[in-house]
Amino acid sequence: MNPPWRQSGARTERADPRGGPQGVDGSGRERVVKGFTLLELLLAITVFSMVLAAIYGSYSAILRASRAGLEAASEAQRARMASRSLETALGSAVAFLGNRYLYHFEADTSSEFAALSFVARLPRSFPGSGYFGDQVVRRVAFVVEPGSDGTNELRLVQFPILSGEVADDDLHRLVLARDVSLFMLEFSDGRSGEWMDEWGDTNNLPRLVRFALAFGKRSDGSGAPRELVVRSVLLPSRGVLPMFQGGLGGNAGVNRRPSGEEEALPGADGPATGLDTIREGGPQG
Repeated sequence: MNPPWRQSGARTERADPRGGPQGVDGSGRERVVKGFTLLELLLAITVFSMVLAAIYGSYSAILRASRAGLEAASEAQRARMASRSLETALGSAVAFLGNRYLYHFEADTSSEFAALSFVARLPRSFPGSGYFGDQVVRRVAFVVEPGSDGTNELRLVQFPILSGEVADDDLHRLVLARDVSLFMLEFSDGRSGEWMDEWGDTNNLPRLVRFALAFGKRSDGSGAPRELVVRSVLLPSRGVLPMFQGGLGGNAGVNRRPSGEEEALPGADGPATGLDTIREGGPQG
């Protein structure tokens, strides 16, 4: 007869009142009982939680790095787009001396955020050209204005040169770059070899224009811009003389009244194209 208690290795097993002892099958062989203690379960859960936390931290870091990379790529693309638009527009500038009032070259460099307005014969690949169709000769303006997110935006404003009075809603505005921290202009007449901070001869085009565009601020607290673009552009046009403006010889570009007094062509009064009119508001300091 089996005793009520039987020692099996390091474990004491109670006899089964129905017959054989627990842990022993009907053949008399010992059956191994397997399982986990509460301590083992707690350790496993702790290790599993640590692994999950590490995976989540790595995944979050990857997402942050990816987001930062996409934002940096987007900012770099906008910076390239802004500088290329400026170069293209300046390289396409035109001026017909018989209608100086329509083709004036205006620049405001009184602050760290300059503004520029002139007329250009723009290619179809120029931003916003699809809005104007075949009207390739347009007045363009580059101004810095406050954006909805509190940063300064470089905006391109353009409209056809002979469009008459232009309401503010007709000024086609396009944001070229955001978070602009600097927009500066310098000019050269091509003769003195010096750069000038201002261009007062609004009836003539400068020979060279140099611009600087800066974006954002570095996170190291130095106050330096995150990205800086500096370009010099040679303007191909020096102004078209009246005799070359059309097929009317020396009278091209103007109409003459019977008294002999010159009268400007239609659109001479032109739209209100001054920078003060084009600007919506001053940039944020």
